[in-house]
Amino acid sequence: MIVAMMKYSFLVYHAEYKAFLKELKNMGVLHIEVKKHEPTTEIQELLRAYNDLSRTLRNMENRVKDKEVEGAKPVFDNGEAVLERIHAIEGDLELKQQQLSNLDKEAQQLGPWGDFNPQRVQQLADSQLFLRFLVCRDKNFDPQWEKDHYLKMISSVGGFSYFVLIEKDERQEMIDWPGVDEIALPQKSLSAIREDQSLINKEIDQLDNELDLIAKHCQGQLQSLSDQLKSELDETNALYQTQDEVEERVKLIEGWVPKPKTEDLNAFLEDRKILYVANKPSDDEKVPVLLKNNKFARLFEVIGDLYELPNHKELDLVPFFAPFYMMFFGFSLGDAGYGLLILGVAFWLKPRMPAMKNILGLAQWLGLATVIFGALTGTFFGMDLINEDIPWLEGVKQYMITKENMFNLALILGVIQILFGMVLKVVNIYISKGFAYAYSTIGWLILLIGSGSIYLLKHFGALGDHHGGYAQNGVFIVSGVLILLLNHPRRSLVMNFLSGLWDVYGMVTGLIGDLLSYIRLFALGVSSAILGFVFNELAMSLSPDHIILGPLVMIIILVVGHGMTLFMAGLGAFVHPIRLTFVEFYKNAGFTGGGKRYTPFAEKSVE
Repeated sequence: MIVAMMKYSFLVYHAEYKAFLKELKNMGVLHIEVKKHEPTTEIQELLRAYNDLSRTLRNMENRVKDKEVEGAKPVFDNGEAVLERIHAIEGDLELKQQQLSNLDKEAQQLGPWGDFNPQRVQQLADSQLFLRFLVCRDKNFDPQWEKDHYLKMISSVGGFSYFVLIEKDERQEMIDWPGVDEIALPQKSLSAIREDQSLINKEIDQLDNELDLIAKHCQGQLQSLSDQLKSELDETNALYQTQDEVEERVKLIEGWVPKPKTEDLNAFLEDRKILYVANKPSDDEKVPVLLKNNKFARLFEVIGDLYELPNHKELDLVPFFAPFYMMFFGFSLGDAGYGLLILGVAFWLKPRMPAMKNILGLAQWLGLATVIFGALTGTFFGMDLINEDIPWLEGVKQYMITKENMFNLALILGVIQILFGMVLKVVNIYISKGFAYAYSTIGWLILLIGSGSIYLLKHFGALGDHHGGYAQNGVFIVSGVLILLLNHPRRSLVMNFLSGLWDVYGMVTGLIGDLLSYIRLFALGVSSAILGFVFNELAMSLSPDHIILGPLVMIIILVVGHGMTLFMAGLGAFVHPIRLTFVEFYKNAGFTGGGKRYTPFAEKSVE
């Protein structure tokens, strides 16, 4: 559900304002309303520094993730010193990488010429023997040159010939050979360049190791600096959003407070004799959203966050789609063995990874749903238990669902969720606009539920054709009036009728498409079962007839095969129910969205 908000306006004497902000921040209840959207230079610099530090923290965390780091703990006075050293190391690493890149280019230049000493070339030049280093394509090289000149072929690499021409006069003009270029070589030998590269690589390793040690031991100092910057940024923004009144003697600041927290805030304001006004939000105001759900629904908020938050005038759909999402995941994966595996891993990791508590809690519920649907369909690690000769299962096979019935079940679940979404749409419209605007949706509910109920009653003999016809006509009349004539309380009957006809076309085509989308649940469930069965067959057929190798090969095929199946089927079981939720369910529930999360002005912001 969405927690109701109250809008507060505070009028504070300017000399007491900073102390008031400090106390307000300690309470951590006010979401400051943004009135000035263009940040000042000071705010921009603080935000840039905070974002840079946040990126550094993430890099440090990822740097030592699942990595053993050995060495003495580096000592720094504070987080600023840590950040300064990190930046210095990163600058040194960038310089070293640039030096390595330049040395690589020089090594590539020298590679075709071999490892020679440039000083020896200079000694020859001092003795009036000058070397020209020449290169041309292999097809342009003429062997006659070696007979006519003091010329030596050095190498042929990559379609190019590299050769040296010896001359006695440095000023002698270069012979005009077509396609031949003279190149200038680095003033280092190849071995010297390799030594420089090795030395720089050692320096890079030392810098990397220092970064690893900082990442392992100094993240706490960086986090403290991050909290300090965030606090300073929030306070600066609060002052920026403050308005000056009464010749700058009175400060005005406005914001939003969750209704359950207003009692304590009011007591504080009365005690400090602060002038304030508290009002309910108007329809056109952008009110921050704070969700408050039970333990089960709270786990699925991470799914809802993938789309967007509801606005403050509508229902929070998370607790309503959570059971459906759980069922759809179990339906799509549909293997009791995989479900038990997910459950086991989640139970094992949960106490060891407290930061992932909510995600692992969600995995537990999804694993449980998979176990239930796997048991209903008789699938266990790709084995079709319905067709297996297992004596102790004979008594429960009659309760299992065959592949043929899975198709019908997928459509039934789709019908239930779509109708449930339309019921929620009525509630949403009633909350935001009024009951009269929901007549059209109510008409569709009467038409769909009424027609379906009459069909079922006639099918099971509880209603005769004669009375069933009267009942059906009644449903058509009531729903037709609501859909075609009363769909909008502020339009004429003619406009309502024309709009209703268009609504009929859109609903009929839309509902059919929405309903057919739920067939993907059946397809995913069947495909995961088939993949598991195929790997079971491969393990049996490809295992050699050997007392040791046979079981070993079988285990390898089963582990790899079912691991691949679980990954692919699990990904599909996660993604496709999300699509059904955000496209089919949200649309039929009339979800508008566009809400902004409640972020209080606090020492450390919490949701």
